[in-house]
Amino acid sequence: MRRQRGSISATTIRNAPVAARRTPCAFGPAARAAIVRLVATLLCGFGFGVAQARLARAEAPCAIPDELALRDISLPAAKRELAEDGRLVVLTFGGVVPAGADAEAKGATYPARLSAALGAALPQARIVVKNEPPPGKNSADVPPVLPDLIAKTGARLVIWGPGGRDVATHLDLAAFSAAVRAGIEAVRGGGADLILLDTLFVPSPMRLAIIDTYRDKVLAAASENKVPLLRRHDMMRRWSEDGTLNLAARDRPERELVVRHLFSCVAQSLAAPIAAAVR
Repeated sequence: MRRQRGSISATTIRNAPVAARRTPCAFGPAARAAIVRLVATLLCGFGFGVAQARLARAEAPCAIPDELALRDISLPAAKRELAEDGRLVVLTFGGVVPAGADAEAKGATYPARLSAALGAALPQARIVVKNEPPPGKNSADVPPVLPDLIAKTGARLVIWGPGGRDVATHLDLAAFSAAVRAGIEAVRGGGADLILLDTLFVPSPMRLAIIDTYRDKVLAAASENKVPLLRRHDMMRRWSEDGTLNLAARDRPERELVVRHLFSCVAQSLAAPIAAAVR
């Protein structure tokens, strides 16, 4: 049989130099090094992309359901301060450590997010957010020190979220309820307004059963004493269910991003009603 023009015989291939018989995937040292660099670049880019995706998700806005939004609240002491001095001093507690080691430098703590949100809502006002470590071990330790903290900081608005530490330390429910009411009286006695935050939502049925007992006490105290209360618990539940917040995150960097996201969302939920009340 005649061999077709342009075809190569097996004998020709066997007699060819080794270099000429390399398969298309047999690269030399320089080519292999270039490929390694390319793969490393792609992997780094993939990691950067994941980090950027997490960051974007962490900074996405949180929708505030109409039925949970804080509206038509009265903050007379804060409104008077703003009218007389052109400033608003707010006292908060905690919200720094869980956001990560670089949170303060990046303005990602709860007080920093609240200050930024209030500044955007009240651009003509001088916003001062004074943040203190949570006093004592639980809510029973808070009311006795509130008058001095208000006097020291000059705050005319206090934002307090009792319950989290009390669940962890198993504070007696009657003592917890008395502490919340005493805190309300202490803030008013110090010449400031108060906004309460109810307890955090945790995606664990066992823990939620315990949390709800403390949460009920906060809701009752706020209602009985006509104190504005941000329904943070229900908001977090909604954000968890719609995928806005991955409250079940286990990876530490992602947990920190979720905490920063939560701080931002809570700050946004507070800024608009506070601004409306003090204008």
